[in-house]
Amino acid sequence: MATAQFLISEGILNLPEACQDRSINVLRFNESNATLVITRAWDIKPGEEEAFISQQLAKVKRSMKKVVMGEVGDSQVANQPAREVSLRFENQGVLVHEKLAITRVEDHLLVLTFSRTAPFDAPADAFWASIKSGLQLGA
Repeated sequence: MATAQFLISEGILNLPEACQDRSINVLRFNESNATLVITRAWDIKPGEEEAFISQQLAKVKRSMKKVVMGEVGDSQVANQPAREVSLRFENQGVLVHEKLAITRVEDHLLVLTFSRTAPFDAPADAFWASIKSGLQLGA
C-alpha cells in the first residue's frame, strides 16, 4: 500500500494512501486586520477558468448585499498567469473589501481571497502583492 504525507500547521499527517486536497485554509492577519482564504477548485478543465470566475462572482451577487465589482483582469500568482478581481459587499451589516485571484496549478484551480473591512490602500495592496508573489508552488 502506497502512503502519502499531508502537511498541516501542526506537523505532517502520514496517510495510508494518496488523497485529493479539498481543504480550506483560513489565515488571519491580526496586525493588518485582514484574512486570506485559500481554496481549490477541482473539475475545472483548462479553458473553463473564466466561466468559473463568472459563476463565483454570480454567487456573491446573489448572497451578499450592496455588491460592487471591478473588472476581472490579468494578474500573477507565484510568477504564473492568474485572473484577479476586486470587489466589495455588505455581509451582516459589515462592508467587506476583497481581492480574489485564481491561477491554475496542474489539474486544479487555486483560489486566493484576501478580505478586510477597510478599503484597500497602498500598504494593503503591497501586502496582497507580497502574498501573491510569495507563494512557492510545489515546495
